[in-house]
Order: sequence, then structure tokens, then C-alpha cells
Amino acid sequence: MSKQKSSADGIAWNFEGLYNSLDDPKLKLDLEAVVKEAEEFERKYRNLIGPDLTAPQLREAMDELEKLTRDTIKPAYYAHLRFSQNCTSKEAGAVKSMAEEYSVKAQKHVVFFELAWNDLDDEIANKMINSPELEKYKHYLETQRLMKPHQLTENEEKLVASLDLSGRNAFVRLFDETMGKMEITVTLDGQEKKVPLDGALTILFDPDREKRIMAHKAVTEALAEDMGLLVYIFNKLVQNHATIDEFRKFPHPARVRNISNEVEDETVETLKAVVDKNIQVVEKYYKLKGRILGIEDQKDYDRYAPVTLEKEYCSYEDAKKMCIDAYTKFNPRSGEIVQMFFDNGWIDAELRQGKEGGAFSAGVSSDHHPYIKLNFTDSLNDASTMAHELGHGIHQYLARDRGDLSMGTSLCMAETASIFGEMLLFNKLVEDETDPKKKLNLLTGKIESTFASVVRQIMMNRFETKLHKARREQGELPAELINQFWLEENSWMFGDSVEMTEEYGTWWSYVLHFVHYPFYTYAYSFGELMVLSLYEQYQKEGESFVPKYIDMLSAGGSGYPRDLMAKLGMDIQDPAFWQNGMDLIGRMVNQAEEEAKKLGY
Repeated sequence: MSKQKSSADGIAWNFEGLYNSLDDPKLKLDLEAVVKEAEEFERKYRNLIGPDLTAPQLREAMDELEKLTRDTIKPAYYAHLRFSQNCTSKEAGAVKSMAEEYSVKAQKHVVFFELAWNDLDDEIANKMINSPELEKYKHYLETQRLMKPHQLTENEEKLVASLDLSGRNAFVRLFDETMGKMEITVTLDGQEKKVPLDGALTILFDPDREKRIMAHKAVTEALAEDMGLLVYIFNKLVQNHATIDEFRKFPHPARVRNISNEVEDETVETLKAVVDKNIQVVEKYYKLKGRILGIEDQKDYDRYAPVTLEKEYCSYEDAKKMCIDAYTKFNPRSGEIVQMFFDNGWIDAELRQGKEGGAFSAGVSSDHHPYIKLNFTDSLNDASTMAHELGHGIHQYLARDRGDLSMGTSLCMAETASIFGEMLLFNKLVEDETDPKKKLNLLTGKIESTFASVVRQIMMNRFETKLHKARREQGELPAELINQFWLEENSWMFGDSVEMTEEYGTWWSYVLHFVHYPFYTYAYSFGELMVLSLYEQYQKEGESFVPKYIDMLSAGGSGYPRDLMAKLGMDIQDPAFWQNGMDLIGRMVNQAEEEAKKLGY
């Protein structure tokens, strides 16, 4: 198979400070040491938590728990990162499984601690939470008790963790390997080539409609080859989710995600209702885009076509310079951190067969640095993805001082810094652009990116909700019904502006989030609308806003999203907060209409 080229060839991670290779003897030794450390933790603290517990005693235990967490995370992350580089590597897969197995062995010796903490009387627990000695762990201890109504017995918790290795985790790995092996046959420059899924999806951004149709057909055919397996994987994962919900007494499938995101169900439903109320803005925009493109019968494969009908090429080096400049202009410290990612090999960006699709930033531990994964295909959209992941990276880097139990943010807050970074890059590009057509292209591109983050993610949440509900009521679902759900929710999003082809009905099957992170997608919408309000505030306040924003990032996961945002004067429980973000999107669409009129569209 010919390798798909990009200007990011050779950009791969430097794992200095972790391990030398997958067969580094230190990796297994560290995993074995973690299990022994966990055994010692259980021996020492098994009978600690009770009516006579003191704050100094709990502080000592929490410090050791944090060290154990750090020691567990580093080898586990290394194995995960290496596997993401090549999901088809049997060696990487075996090492990932080994790391997961040792992590579960260690966790078995620690599960008692969380259960005992949640069993503690509220009066004693609140006294501990509010004691000066435990200030560092205050929020962590609070959020652990959110699971109190849903926890199982100790033996049951151990069994669930053990069975995940051959249950849920096994199906997730099977999905990753299936996607990693997938080869899409496309025709480029008159030659037939086989490219990874991400490479084929990039062609949907090409100005040539025939190329988009070709890529649409090629992706559909490739998915069809594995459709039976993918449907089976999805059914089993949804069934697994239902089983766990039943035993833990979660009232609905999204509850566990909302708890982990530290947001109330009502807040999420308010967000979704506001997006639904404003859904017509998507149809309005795409009808405008159809007029600009001169396409009366827009199909799903036309959604990402550039309005200038010119391919916006962007090299890795150009994207790198733009991101460094945008972040440095906002805040020199942010620019310095971004520079470190490029200088020190903390980014893996080259395209390679078997590499996991999409992009992410992995925070690792408080004594290490994050790693960013990209699949760079030389488009301006890739520059935006780079800015997005660098936002995550800055957030994770700044939050390390909070320690391993509090540095990680809820998913909703995690998306804030990344989407803010996209806004920084977008505004820099608009300021630097002098060509009216290219400026319109930037504006429409940002609108479409915003729709992808806000409305498409709610669309996927609606699809997931419908999928889980039907699986629980009807049993194993056939591909045809799942396809129908996917087309229905996409039609909700686009209205009459874009026709969903029958072939597009199967495209739910490659969405990684449904497999890895059930009910995660609304966090993007949460973050995007939050950032629109934050950015508006930044433009009003100027430099005085920056230190408050940096403080929020540095707080990591040490507070509830509602409290972190309240410090910036925002109430995420108020529908008006979310409506403010949707109003800004509406104004962007109106601006695009005005710019299009100036150009005669």
C-alpha cells in the first residue's frame, strides 16, 4: 500500500522520561511495583476510615493514594499512546492489555478506600472535607461521594473491573483494530491509492464535487465490509452499558457521564433544549452556502466544501507558526508552552496506516508533560485541530500543580481551553487576510466548525440516546434501524438544506466517541457555547481578562464547572447563558450573508 504523504511526515512522539520501547524491561517492572504498592496501601489503610478518623490520618492516606495514581498512570498511558500510534500492532496491543491487567490488579487493592469513604457518615465526611489539612483534596473527596447511591459491594466492584478486561475493553480494542486496519481505496491525481480513514474523510473538504462523491462512495464501501462486525460491537457495548446502569441504579444512560462531568442533569437538558430551539440557524446557513456554491441539491458530502471552491492548503510548518503566534499574542506564557510541544517532540502528527483516527491530548501525570496526537493532512482545518489540541495541552500542563487527583478536568471544562484556542487562531487568520473571498471562506469555515462543535455534537447525543433507549426496549438492533436513527437526527440538524443520502446512514459506525466515551459528545457543545461567551468577555475586558482565564485553567479539576465559571461571572444553569452563545452564532451567520451579498451571491 502506498503511504499517504503529508508535510507532517516524521513528526512523531519522543517518549523520553517514560520508556525506551515496548519491550523495555522497566515497563513490566513498574507495573509489578504498582501492584505491590497497592497491596501495601490496602494493608496500611484497610481499617482507617471510620468514626475515629482524623484529618491528618486521611491526609497521609490521600498523599499515598495520589502517588499510587501517578505510578499507575505513567506506564498505562505509555501503553495507550503506543497503541494509538498503530492499532494493528500485535506487540502494542499485547502491551496495552498487559498494562490494563496490572492496573486492574492494583485497583482491586484500592477499591475498598473509595467505598469506605462513601459509607462514612455525612457529618464526619463533611468535617474531613472542610478541614485545612485536606484543602488540596477537598473537591476530589466531594466528587467521590457523588457515586455513593450507585456503588456496589467491594467484591462486586472488583468483579466489574476484572470482567471489563474481557468485556467492554475487549470490544473497544476490537473496534480500534478494525478501524486501524481499514483501507479506503480512492483515486487521486489519476492514480488509485489506499489511504487511512482520516485521509479519505479529508477529501470531503475538497472543492471538486466529483472527488467528494468519490470519497463518499469509497468510505461507504469500506464501512460496508466491516458493517456486520461494527453493528455487533455497538450492540454489545450498548448492552454492557445497560447492564451496568441496572446494577448501579442509574436512572438513565447519560447519568454516569453527567456525574463524571460534575454537571447536573438539568443543566445538560437546558443546553440541549436551547440548541433545539435555535436549530433553524443551521438550515438558514446551509441554504446560503448552497446559493454561494451554486448547488441546489446539496448532499451530505457537500457540507464541508470550501465556499471559494479553492483548496485551502496549509503545511504543518505554517500551521505551527500560526498557532505559536496566536497563543503568544494572547499570553506569552501560553506561547512558551506551545513552543515546548513542538520543540520537545510532544506531538505525533504524521499519517500512517494503523494509526488511530482523530486527535487528542493526553495529560499523563503531574510530574510529566502531555502528548498531542494529530492526523495532519495539510488542510486549514488541520491547523484549527492543532490549535484545539494545543489548548488542551496548555490546560493540562498548567493544571499539573494541582496533583494527580485534581489536575484532570471534567470533560465539559476540558473543551473550554481547546475551543478558546480555535477562536484565537480564527481571529488571527481573519485579521491577516485581505482577500474578500478568502475572508468569507474563513468566516463560513468557522461557522461550520462551530456547528460541528455545538449542533452536531448534540445531534450525536440525540442519536446515542435513541440508540440506547431502543436497545433496552427491543433487544439487539439491526443495522437498518441504527442507520435510520442516524439519518433522522442528521435531518433534524440540517432540515431541508442538505439531503442525507441513504449511503450516509452507515457513517455512525466509525465515530470513536460512541465506543470509547459514551454520552461524551455534548461536552463539545457545552465547551463551544461557553467559549463564545468567554471570548466575548475577553474582547470587552482585554488584558484584564487574561490572568483570570489562566487561573481558571490552572485550577484543573479542583472545582465544579459551575463554580469555576461563576468566578468569571457566568451562570451555566441559566438558559440565557446558553442562548447568548447561540445568539453569537446567529450573528455570525448574518455576517456571512452580508459578506456574500458584497461579493454578489
